[in-house]
Amino acid sequence: MAKQRRQRESAAVRDAHIEGIIESVRQARNFDFRNYKRATLTRRIERRMSDRRCNTVAEYQALLEREPAEYDALLGALLIKVTSFFRDEELWDRLAQKIIPQVLSEKRGGEEIRVWSAGCATGEEAYTLGLLFAEAMGASFNTADIKVFGTDLDEKAVAYARHGVYTPQQVEGVPKRLLEAHFDAESGRFAVKKEIRRAVVFGVHNLVSDAPISRLDLLVCRNVFIYLNNSLQKRVLTRFHYALRRHGVMVLGKSELIPFASKIFEPVDVGRRIYRKNGRRDAALSQVRLINLLEQETANRAEPLEMTPTEQFHSDLVQAMDVPVVATALDGTVLSWNAAAVALWGRPHNEVLGKKLTALGLPGLSGEILIERTAMVREGRSPHERATSAMARSGNPPLQLAVTVLPLRSGGEQDIQGLVYVAQDVTAVYDLQTELTKVNAERQNAFEELQTVNEELQSSNEELETTNEELQSANEELQTTNEELQSTNEELETTNEELQSTNAELDATNRELASRTDEMNQLTFLQRTIIRSLSSAVVVLDQKGRITLWNLGAERLLGVSEQEAVGQNFWTLHLPGLARSFLARLRKAVTQNQAIRGEEVDYELTNGARGTATVAAVPVVDDGTAMGLVILFDDTTRLRSLTSELGKLKSKNHGARPEEN
Repeated sequence: MAKQRRQRESAAVRDAHIEGIIESVRQARNFDFRNYKRATLTRRIERRMSDRRCNTVAEYQALLEREPAEYDALLGALLIKVTSFFRDEELWDRLAQKIIPQVLSEKRGGEEIRVWSAGCATGEEAYTLGLLFAEAMGASFNTADIKVFGTDLDEKAVAYARHGVYTPQQVEGVPKRLLEAHFDAESGRFAVKKEIRRAVVFGVHNLVSDAPISRLDLLVCRNVFIYLNNSLQKRVLTRFHYALRRHGVMVLGKSELIPFASKIFEPVDVGRRIYRKNGRRDAALSQVRLINLLEQETANRAEPLEMTPTEQFHSDLVQAMDVPVVATALDGTVLSWNAAAVALWGRPHNEVLGKKLTALGLPGLSGEILIERTAMVREGRSPHERATSAMARSGNPPLQLAVTVLPLRSGGEQDIQGLVYVAQDVTAVYDLQTELTKVNAERQNAFEELQTVNEELQSSNEELETTNEELQSANEELQTTNEELQSTNEELETTNEELQSTNAELDATNRELASRTDEMNQLTFLQRTIIRSLSSAVVVLDQKGRITLWNLGAERLLGVSEQEAVGQNFWTLHLPGLARSFLARLRKAVTQNQAIRGEEVDYELTNGARGTATVAAVPVVDDGTAMGLVILFDDTTRLRSLTSELGKLKSKNHGARPEEN
């Protein structure tokens, strides 16, 4: 019992040290793993403990305090980057064949396409999405307004992704055709071509605390939720729901079957974890519900520092401005929040100072402003950025805000120290522009309608004149047609009389033909009866050697019934009674149109009896063309036997006479 108690106490101490390490990482590197699954974090920490030869968690926690550089190695272990091009090929085939074509079909010409690869690690997945859209759009990809956002928590991984250069091992999953079309070989490595890199934008982003990228058509986030606990999974999923457009598509990892996803999304392919935002719900209510879910946990804030007179003057100056002004550090932490910002967003200073701007979920500050525009200014790619967005207000029309992002520099230094966001209410200007556009459109429509009416009137006048002429011409044509019809009627009467006469002649001819047919049928029957009653075997062939007649004599002599013989080819038919050599000789004579008369052949019946027959084969020739062949087999066995007996009798009589003498 005491031993079990020590083990429980040891496990409790171990868990406490694990929580201490997680809190140390949050304070030292601003990475919050408090809502990540403890089993996963513990395994990763134990792996670092093994690498650093620490026997207990307490020893490793002490090592972190002694060597702050170990935090970077630990973060590398906690943020494992398992990714590759076209990983899980079946999923990418489904996206290429079904999902992406459907996304493109729902877009109007020139409309923006927005895709987000969340947790993209070193960028392979984001570039894979770019490749699929390039293949689906063809030549229009280079001019289309398409953005593929790749974000990750690891700054080093994002920096690697921005270069877009990969080793041969990393591009093994890329089909050869796509590799040749969209990559350049450089010193044994492969660089993504500019056409794809232009469309793919990378940035550091925290799914838990930063505002999501908005207005998305497709969101891919694979193998991230496996590290989050249930509450954090729900929070991130609600953010994704807010980020997607109506009918936008979300793709999760193959091992991430989350029941909550099916509650707020419409399942498209549960097996491949593909979901669609349910556009049938009321968009406004859904947005309000989800924005409320995006509120962040309260962050720890440092004690306020005493400001110098100059700093106080600058602060008072910002507070006196009648437009909302927000100043942040480079990492997005809010440093200044003036009174106009308090009035606009209804958030006092103590609720926002020290927090990440992206975590506040402020309406009117979209993901585009907080991520894309901010990144361009922070990285020095643009001196300033400006974007317009709508801010919903309960019971009032939406407020139109023009937000300008400016770099904040200290004194004469060129390095950017922070960022300034200035929000201006341009609702009146927006309304005037909208009204002006509407009036111009109405004026243009009225002018076009007036021109159309004038053209229609002129056209109607011309049509009336043409119609009058056509009516006069039609009247004359009707009179002519009437005369032609009378003439045609007379011709029809004459034709009718001729047809009646022809009918009478045809009736007489038909009766005569019927009489002749009866006579022919009688003759045919008589001929067939006579031939079948002959004792000789009679066989008639057509020009192709097929048997058309086979009498009873042929059945008896050749051993094949009439049913088996008629229609068969005589030369290939098995005739047990005749030798094949005789048939070959007979066929050769026939092909040369030569008759055979009186040739004697031996035959053997099916019962084993043998005999002889005289064969006559006469070709049927019409005007030099062979039409067939008639073969007669006359059985001479009995005659031959009688002749032999007669000869014997004569010999016997001849021998008896000398004795009498």
